[in-house]
Amino acid sequence: MKRAVIYYSLSGNTKEAAERIAASLSADIFRIDLLKKLPGNTAGQMMKGGMQVTFGMRPEITGAPEDVSSYDEIILGTPVWAGKAASPVNTLLADKNIADRITYVFTYSGGGDNDKCIKALSGVLPNLKGNAALADRKNELSRDNDKRLDEFAERIKNG
Repeated sequence: MKRAVIYYSLSGNTKEAAERIAASLSADIFRIDLLKKLPGNTAGQMMKGGMQVTFGMRPEITGAPEDVSSYDEIILGTPVWAGKAASPVNTLLADKNIADRITYVFTYSGGGDNDKCIKALSGVLPNLKGNAALADRKNELSRDNDKRLDEFAERIKNG
């Protein structure tokens, strides 16, 4: 089975998990990024990123695979912004060829609203089989992330 991990990461949490999952699954990995970067300070990032998510904006991105037809499964990674997937992920999911191949999602939240994000993603990902809810490394709940990532990768391997 050929797999790809596609992710967006602002602070590095999602990047670390994506790399670990891709290595565990021998999957290809793609990092999407904003064509026009968010401000360099946290407050500016929260304001602009939060606005983009709240209003369902789809900013231009780079790094997405051009052709996903060779992948049986795509695993998507996203930080949670205002209870939703990060705005670059909105742009990615506008491509039905990609959205239809996403079978697993992992989310990173600093505020514990992973379930809200997964519920929203479930509405646009018709083939979603499972997910992993992870906590930002600054959150005390992050101590369980390694275990959750290992279990998540095993669930994907076992189908």
